[in-house]
Amino acid sequence: MKRRWQRGTFLLQSVMAMALFSVGALAVLMLSASAKRQAADAHYRATASVLVGELAARMRLGPRDAGALAAQYGANGAGASRFVADAALVLPNVAGHPPEIAIDADGNVVIRLRWQAPGDATAHQYVAATRIAD
Repeated sequence: MKRRWQRGTFLLQSVMAMALFSVGALAVLMLSASAKRQAADAHYRATASVLVGELAARMRLGPRDAGALAAQYGANGAGASRFVADAALVLPNVAGHPPEIAIDADGNVVIRLRWQAPGDATAHQYVAATRIAD
């Protein structure tokens, strides 16, 4: 009688073990995908930081007058166009979210760089503020 109750328990245990293993493997795959996405986001943020730092350094090397800065790095300036082109080479979808460079009369500069990674619903941004004056 005891053997009858035990019939099929090994098969049931095997199916349960496979199910638990499958759930664990799925969890590892999900964590791996999340880590890959986080690493890509960190890479894009570091790249944006370098680009904005380079732009601020170029601004400091040129004329420090607020009017000259606005002319060169304003909406239609050559410096702004170069910045957009450089950013578009290394960050995804920068053209869809053009950078903003705001320069006031006192030489305060705010640079906003935005990008949108493939598969992301919203754009990411990096904002830096600096003062460029004599």
